Amino acid sequence: MDFSEGHHGTDDRRTGFLGREALDMGVLLLAAGAAHMVVLSLGHSDGGVRALIAVGVLLIVVSILHRWHRHRRSATSTRPPVAPHRPIVPTDPTGDRLWSVRVTVADVPGGLAALTAGFAVLGIDIRLMHVHPAGTDAVDEFFVSAPVHVGAHALHAVVREAGGRDAIVRTADPHELSDTTSRTLALVGALVGGNTTLENSLISLATAERVDAADGPPPGLGREDLAGAVMTLPAPDGRVLVVRRSGVPFTSVEFARCRALVQVAATLRNSSERS
Repeated sequence: MDFSEGHHGTDDRRTGFLGREALDMGVLLLAAGAAHMVVLSLGHSDGGVRALIAVGVLLIVVSILHRWHRHRRSATSTRPPVAPHRPIVPTDPTGDRLWSVRVTVADVPGGLAALTAGFAVLGIDIRLMHVHPAGTDAVDEFFVSAPVHVGAHALHAVVREAGGRDAIVRTADPHELSDTTSRTLALVGALVGGNTTLENSLISLATAERVDAADGPPPGLGREDLAGAVMTLPAPDGRVLVVRRSGVPFTSVEFARCRALVQVAATLRNSSERS
């Protein structure tokens, strides 16, 4: 222990104590002198005595009111806050329908503002959005929840009015609302655990309709290629996987995801063969 440091701290406290005592004493003497002068100037007449009594009563009343106000404010601050009343708005989630709206828009700032504003006018709720860059344009896929009276025709009209192109509107499945990263990790985990096949994983990841294993690619396509709504990928067993869906062309982003999943499956197959 450093005794010199502790001794210095004691001197500081003593000095502060004496300074405060001197200040309090000076204020007390000043107040006493002022009070004595007031008493001498007013106390020799009846009016002065009444004035002193009135001032004394007024000071006492002010002090009592001040203490009561402080006590009330302290009690109010410690009282638990009351939650504001909010009316319960009845909702019927089953009354809405889930749609997928895939549209090509100009990849510029504010390009989606008109489209989202059109959705809002129809009471459409955007649940999920995927962006697929494609050069100067972007293919955006919206998963929206729309009232039952809003159909595919109305969704097409919103896209046209917003300046979108090549709109593809279809009904969607709730499992598509999961984000792509989570769904991909779940599919990889299922492949590692042997709980699914690569073909089924590709169908889920690319929202495809079918995946066929063939000895070679279809005419006009390579072993790893993309053309509209058909993509080909090299299977781990040496054959070719042909992934198809109707009406909705695959994007380069979807092709890259499926190719990465196939590479994971090939790595698992090679590891099992070596072991």
